[in-house]
Amino acid sequence: MLDVGCGVKFTQAFLNLCLPIKRYVGCDVSEDLIAHLQTNVEDERFEYVHLPAHNELYNPKGLPLEDINELPTIRGTFDLITLFSVFTHLNPTDFRAMLNLLRGYATPRTTLFFSLYLDELTDGGYGLIDELSRALDESKDDVAEAVAENMDAASGTRHIEPFRDLNPARPLLWALYSESYARELIEGTGWRVITLSQPGPYIQHHFVCRLD
Repeated sequence: MLDVGCGVKFTQAFLNLCLPIKRYVGCDVSEDLIAHLQTNVEDERFEYVHLPAHNELYNPKGLPLEDINELPTIRGTFDLITLFSVFTHLNPTDFRAMLNLLRGYATPRTTLFFSLYLDELTDGGYGLIDELSRALDESKDDVAEAVAENMDAASGTRHIEPFRDLNPARPLLWALYSESYARELIEGTGWRVITLSQPGPYIQHHFVCRLD
């Protein structure tokens, strides 16, 4: 399993719950986090690598993602590649660059799973736009302000654009895509969409992809 934007949660789950896994590689833009994991996780099945990529929110001094051709020290391919709450903070250029980068670690049997923010209301009410719409109705502080400028005051309808950095005061906190534009960005990267699922209590919209 290759886990990009790894944090510590999967490591904790696999080790604390003794879940079976052959190989886990965690990758993150936080150099301190990766150093901590490398120092404190002694299980040989677990590897960790720092991805020195630029991100306005998490790593503003990093290298452009489109200039990074491989993950340092990581070799081989993976059965599963996951990115939880990574595309939720990527601009369109990095959206495509990340997909291109990950292609080198996949085979036709690899499953790519990633979550993202899509600009739509959902039946379940768990999506970002559902939350922001409720905040707007209830006039909740800066959350309401972040979405208010994209609402038509007369009709109450939302303006759906291909991509919006929804809160420029905190760049890429909410990288919001239309579904059609997200699919357009996936095209030509070597991946094809298998499923797109609606948000749930613990996750936003999420794509499952495989290599073309």
